[in-house]
Amino acid sequence: MLVFPMRSTTAVDGVMMTTRSVEGELRSRIDALGNVRHRPTGAFDVSRLPGTARMLVIPEGTRVSARIRNRYYDRLPDVAIVGPSSRPVALQIDGKAPVEIPLSPLDWSRLTPVVAATVADRILGAADLGITCLDDVADTNKGDIAGRTIARLADAVVARGIAPLDGTTVALIAQLTALIDAGDVDDAATAADHLSTSPHNLRRIALRWFGFPPKTLLMRRRFIAALERFQEAGMDFATITNFGYFDASHFLRDANRFLGTTPRRYLRRIDASAHGKSASDRPDYR
Repeated sequence: MLVFPMRSTTAVDGVMMTTRSVEGELRSRIDALGNVRHRPTGAFDVSRLPGTARMLVIPEGTRVSARIRNRYYDRLPDVAIVGPSSRPVALQIDGKAPVEIPLSPLDWSRLTPVVAATVADRILGAADLGITCLDDVADTNKGDIAGRTIARLADAVVARGIAPLDGTTVALIAQLTALIDAGDVDDAATAADHLSTSPHNLRRIALRWFGFPPKTLLMRRRFIAALERFQEAGMDFATITNFGYFDASHFLRDANRFLGTTPRRYLRRIDASAHGKSASDRPDYR
């Protein structure tokens, strides 16, 4: 199973840039995910770390099943929306790789009136969220799926946003996104102070368009950053102190919250999958 983060970053999940076209920004998000290297023949697994919402456009003839927390989806629809997540999203793909586009909270506000918190840790069809701009986009007979997806989505975001927001709210969403990405704040009260808003209003904004309370968003960002460094350093617990963790037990508590297992067990399970072992061959690290 290959690991790709689902966290928000300025390069991948950030607010639509005004310095380049929306189409260019969407393309950069797809490209930033990278191509699956050394893909095995037949079905293959991908694990997405907890993070912001994303869209999956699944080509005709491809079957994608998914698991998040205790929910299992036997076959995802042609255009699926993975809601904001607090646990890894395991995808099993049999066929051509889907087109994946991370969705920022601002994207969410412009594409659907559905409250993000109501679909957290869930996967739904785009139509279930009122997103109809991608109907029939997965038809492989019509050429480049990624290109058509980008064009239609860009048009919907720019020209036909169904949940227009006032400038103050847009600015606050963008500022909260940047604050989370920076990773410099650990608690909701400090975040509200930095953004010159009340804790109540910040919580409302976070649940409405980010899917989780501010505290969860900040904790998730810190944990994912620490986990990536932990993996790069050969699973050395000494590295986690750079991210505000007091000791290993503190880090392990967050791992249980955001992975459902220990970091080493999760990373070893991912590594076993990446080396081509089938699900029946892999040890159960839960």
